[in-house]
Amino acid sequence: MAKYLVKRLGTALLVLWLVGTMTYFTLHVTPGDMANAIVIAVWGEESVTEETLSRVRSKFNLERPVYVQYADWMINVFQGRLGTSYKYNKPVSYMLSIRLPNTLLLGFTAFLISALISIPGGVASALNHNRFFDHASRIITLFLSSFPSFWVALIMIIVFSIHLRILPVSGMNGIKSIVLPALTLSIGMTATTTRMMRSSMLDVLGQDYILTAQAKGLKKAVIIRRHAFRNAFPPIITVMGLQIGHILGGAVVIENIFSWPGVGELFISSLNAKDVPMIEGCVIVIAFGYAIINVIVDIIYVFVDPRIKFSGGGK
Repeated sequence: MAKYLVKRLGTALLVLWLVGTMTYFTLHVTPGDMANAIVIAVWGEESVTEETLSRVRSKFNLERPVYVQYADWMINVFQGRLGTSYKYNKPVSYMLSIRLPNTLLLGFTAFLISALISIPGGVASALNHNRFFDHASRIITLFLSSFPSFWVALIMIIVFSIHLRILPVSGMNGIKSIVLPALTLSIGMTATTTRMMRSSMLDVLGQDYILTAQAKGLKKAVIIRRHAFRNAFPPIITVMGLQIGHILGGAVVIENIFSWPGVGELFISSLNAKDVPMIEGCVIVIAFGYAIINVIVDIIYVFVDPRIKFSGGGK
């Protein structure tokens, strides 16, 4: 297992390096003067002068070749230093430490909502196969998964904030503030996980050992709990792990729509200002989240499903 973990962590580091490198050079080859973008974002367009631009280039070492800047950035990253934000003039790690807990709070809430609805919903749909509940569940999940998250967010705001006026439209002020962004973020996940849970349960319910358990006269509740659900759940772990990764990516859009002060909102504001250190920091955090979640999911999968074993460097 130790060998497997080392290999998976090594792969995660390689992915982080590739993502960071691609993002860095993409930002530097896009049209526009980076010094000009920094001046406008920090001091306003009226402050753009040759003297100001020259001072900014000197302060942030923008006059050097891109590959030299990249080499310095990589050295700092491996030493745990993500640089200083151009826009906020504060360490990137400090800004991320403030915003990341808000994103995790939003993501955990959305994930919890999704799990509490989708797992029982998928099981109930499978147990009522081809009945009214099953057909209704399939139509609803297909309906919910058909809409992009930004459209759902706008509908949520129009209904609950503008017309009903029972929930705040934006910001982070109390428990009510998290309801709309968390619900919006959870809808797509709920639909996907419900369908997967239903399919997995149906597959297990058709297995021979379920028929054998029924023939032995075991109670239906015992068969479902001990045999059907236990064997149907492992594939859902992978799906839910990917859903957590989706939360980190999807939060970029949702946080901006609801003005939720998380990493996603920070990423977009930094992107508009062409704040390269902050953009890189946000991308690395999101990519790191994906990588670590995949490793954790693989480990949990092995413990949940004893049929899977570590062999050599992999499963």
